[in-house]
Amino acid sequence: MLKIIHLSKVFFKGSINENVVLRDINLYVPRSDFVTIVGSNGAGKTTLLNVISGVFTPERGSKIEIDGQDVLNLPEYKRARFIGRVFQNPLEGTSASLTIEENLAIAILKNKKRKLRLAITHKRREEFRSKLRILGLGLENRLQERVGSLSGGQRQALTILMATLAEPELLLLDEHTASLDPKTAQKIIRLTEEIVVRNRLTTLMVTHNMEEALKFGNRTIMMHEGRIILDVSGKERTKMSVNDLLDKFSEVKKEKLVEDEMLLI
Repeated sequence: MLKIIHLSKVFFKGSINENVVLRDINLYVPRSDFVTIVGSNGAGKTTLLNVISGVFTPERGSKIEIDGQDVLNLPEYKRARFIGRVFQNPLEGTSASLTIEENLAIAILKNKKRKLRLAITHKRREEFRSKLRILGLGLENRLQERVGSLSGGQRQALTILMATLAEPELLLLDEHTASLDPKTAQKIIRLTEEIVVRNRLTTLMVTHNMEEALKFGNRTIMMHEGRIILDVSGKERTKMSVNDLLDKFSEVKKEKLVEDEMLLI
């Protein structure tokens, strides 16, 4: 469903500050796969999501397909009809000055030419209540309340719902629980899994939590210095522990150190 071929990204190319962030990444993600992505700071995790969603343009020779369609030359706003995205900051995915139902109306009519006042009918309002009830936060009784009055956890839960209302081909989650307190983060991650599984959404979830990376989804990718260094699923992933992931990362770092030392000989 998602196919990435020879994907590379370089910032400040040709300058003294040149930074190769993604290095010839090849990745195929079948429909309904829920992939967790881990890696150290600077591994290229967020940049990968930014390139997929159209925030950054990759180097020549790269290819990105979503559901068989080449999206490489599509701007970010046109890719939005294929992609739902939730960011780390709970404030980014919603409009604080609009009500809950207005935010939901914008989300469900994404890329459709309709006026907002026509979007919130009695039937649609009942649909919103039904969807919000799944969150278990009582937001179905607060449709006319401005989103700015909600807590960070409530806003992030609403953002996840908004990102999936239009049934995107691909859902991108960028450390979307990292800014929340541990209790709220656990609730949001469980809610995420419930929505993803129920709707069979093809999902890439960046997380800094190794335990979450192995617990949620059906496949785990580890990145390091712009490369995918580990891609596990099935029985291999089931048997893997957090220590196994850490050992793999240490192994790669050690190999890189040896390579660097050889260059000095």
